Amino acid sequence: MADFEELSFVIPGYTPETIPLDRLLEYLQQMAQVLGDTQNLHLIEIRKSSVAPVFRVPKAAALAAKERANRVQRGDGTKKQVDAFNRISKMLRRDSRDAGKPALLRSGDRVLLKIPAAPQDTGVLSGIRQPSTVDGQLIRVGGTADDAALQIQDLEGRIMSGFTAKRSLAKELAKLMWEPVRLSGDGQWCRTEEGNWLLERMQVHSYELLEDEDLSVVLERLRSVDVRWPADVHKRLRQERDESL
Repeated sequence: MADFEELSFVIPGYTPETIPLDRLLEYLQQMAQVLGDTQNLHLIEIRKSSVAPVFRVPKAAALAAKERANRVQRGDGTKKQVDAFNRISKMLRRDSRDAGKPALLRSGDRVLLKIPAAPQDTGVLSGIRQPSTVDGQLIRVGGTADDAALQIQDLEGRIMSGFTAKRSLAKELAKLMWEPVRLSGDGQWCRTEEGNWLLERMQVHSYELLEDEDLSVVLERLRSVDVRWPADVHKRLRQERDESL
């Protein structure tokens, strides 16, 4: 009895001679996320017709990988697996010359997982302008144009670029490097295919220096505030809540 099983991943829209290496690696990476086992997937061959990478997988690991694929096909995989499935689907939409031809994960002649190309998405938006604010720390101020380029690290640690400010304002901001600030101005936003809103760029018009205090200090200050609540506070809060529904 063989100790290994072969799983093939059929990618339509390319041949081994035409698929770019970086695109092939993207597909393989996402399929590895779907199967949830990068350690036991060994690429041994790329078969022709479409592009069909073949994995050699130990029997026990193959059994677990096939069960994960079945769960994803049923729609009850983990978030990471479902996200990878959806990424492959969107990649197929762009790559496949035949929109009706799905990607397939096979074990021999048996199809374990079928991934159709995603339909054209009309939910993507870009160029949405509105007044915006961003809190974080300035980590770069520079450039030679009339509008200086700014880079900020937000409160979640993400590095954000695409900010600009007039030189006079940039000179003031340069003195506040690595200090917590709130930048305000005209932002340009986009909505991704996943429905997330992203700030693409922002012309900064003003700023506010934020206090950088320990959370315990802030909480202690709040506790020390002398607030006199009315006797019927609970009744009033319930009434306001009911009126807002």
